[in-house]
Amino acid sequence: MPKYKLAKCSNCGLIWDPFPPSLPENQYKENYFVNSNSKGGYANYFEGMKINRKTFSERLKKIAKDNGKKGKLLDVGCALGDCLAEARSLGWKEAEGIDPSEYAIRKAEERGLKVKQGTLKSLNLKEKSFDLVLSQDQIEHVPDPVLELDRMRKILKPEGTLFLVTPDIGGVWAKILGKYWYHYKPGEHLFYFSTPTIKRMLEKVGFENIKVQKTYHVMSLSYIVNRFRYYSPFFFGCLQKIINLTPLKDIPIKIYAGEIEAWAERP
Repeated sequence: MPKYKLAKCSNCGLIWDPFPPSLPENQYKENYFVNSNSKGGYANYFEGMKINRKTFSERLKKIAKDNGKKGKLLDVGCALGDCLAEARSLGWKEAEGIDPSEYAIRKAEERGLKVKQGTLKSLNLKEKSFDLVLSQDQIEHVPDPVLELDRMRKILKPEGTLFLVTPDIGGVWAKILGKYWYHYKPGEHLFYFSTPTIKRMLEKVGFENIKVQKTYHVMSLSYIVNRFRYYSPFFFGCLQKIINLTPLKDIPIKIYAGEIEAWAERP
């Protein structure tokens, strides 16, 4: 992104924003979830969730298959609770979520979900109490990811699983788009990870059996075109209006959006 200055560690390659906002959590108000910004936050969380929540369903099914059980789950940065709703529908008996946004938590509570407003730092959750911790598009938002990952490790039971998703600055889309990469979000994304840097950080805080790979999202055609408005507002804005008048708008598409998923285990 033009005029967006980032720092890079010459040792490990980690990239971060050296001038982050003092209180990044203050931006997650109602207009973060419904706005006209084609890049930041959500265009319309409520419209997007109808198709996009299929992503959570696929991930949870894969986790349950690999783990062989549906234990106690915590979704860190749960937003309005789509992943928790999917977990409930798939038979997870104990699914909880936390998020710093008062608005998001209020909406999640209206859906009958078990949620708390706050962060891993502010809530001080009980150690060794969860079988699974989810961090999906969350770790890049926090001011100290090392401490955040350590908090996740501590609240996991022995042999518990961390499932993490984050934009991949070492991926093909970041290389092709360069400074115009979609995931460059000043003030919102504070750290940018690649496969080597997220793996190294997970090892540093004591995780084992770490696996990192590309991840996929299920998105509606309308949502995808809306996100492309960042590159050409007029063209993709017109295209989205046309698509939204047809049944094509809700076609689910499985797409690689330039992110990685990491699996890790607490020993």
